[in-house]
Amino acid sequence: MEGSMTSHRPLLVLLLLGLAYARPAQAGAPALPPEAERAAREFLMAFSTNDRESIKRMLPKSAANLYGPCPFGRMPQISKPRADGRVAAVDFEGPMTDPNLPRRGLILLRLVEEGKSKSWRVRQLYWFNELPSEADIPDKSATAADRAQEPLVRQAAIEFIRAWLWKKWDKLESLTFQWWKVHRRPPRWVKLSRVNLAGRPTTLDGIRVDFDAALTFVGVIPRRIRGNIWLVQEDGFWRVRPVTFSLLF
Repeated sequence: MEGSMTSHRPLLVLLLLGLAYARPAQAGAPALPPEAERAAREFLMAFSTNDRESIKRMLPKSAANLYGPCPFGRMPQISKPRADGRVAAVDFEGPMTDPNLPRRGLILLRLVEEGKSKSWRVRQLYWFNELPSEADIPDKSATAADRAQEPLVRQAAIEFIRAWLWKKWDKLESLTFQWWKVHRRPPRWVKLSRVNLAGRPTTLDGIRVDFDAALTFVGVIPRRIRGNIWLVQEDGFWRVRPVTFSLLF
């Protein structure tokens, strides 16, 4: 993850292992247009190599397309805020506007420092029906300093969803940790060797794409990743929404 997070193992594991919602292939799933399939593959390749410049070129330009319709039907129940240094999470549960999405999931947040001010910002959303045991998510904050951040973490998540529900794009921009703008070194000895893609029905605009891919570490160690990509058309191109992009290692 961006920044110096090696000392915060539990929530770092959460980000690296992920909690994406991905179903097996289903009959009747919509076919992917060739251009959409190409965009999804290019995005995954760029993400696997931490190519942030390519990722930024594949994102929507307008805030309305960047975030898209709010997936929440109304404000969900926000529970279990917990912090781990500069990373935090809250659980959510509630009705979705898209019936194909689970009612439960996690919102990940990042503590951003600007001058003397600090604020929690939403990094990413993950949906799941059941929390994977290997995610090793703490049920509570480990230290007194982390516990003191819990009300701020919960409020930041609520403010983000409220702005999303009301389509306040400028407000969303200020409440988001834009991870795609943070430079990261390319990983060594990592190769994306296989990608399978499947379109999914959705009542939201654009296309939801589930992916199943294989990574190879040090040339021999295989690792499977699955997850979701949300694509939207803008200026004649398929682009990727980064906040709802999620993955499962």
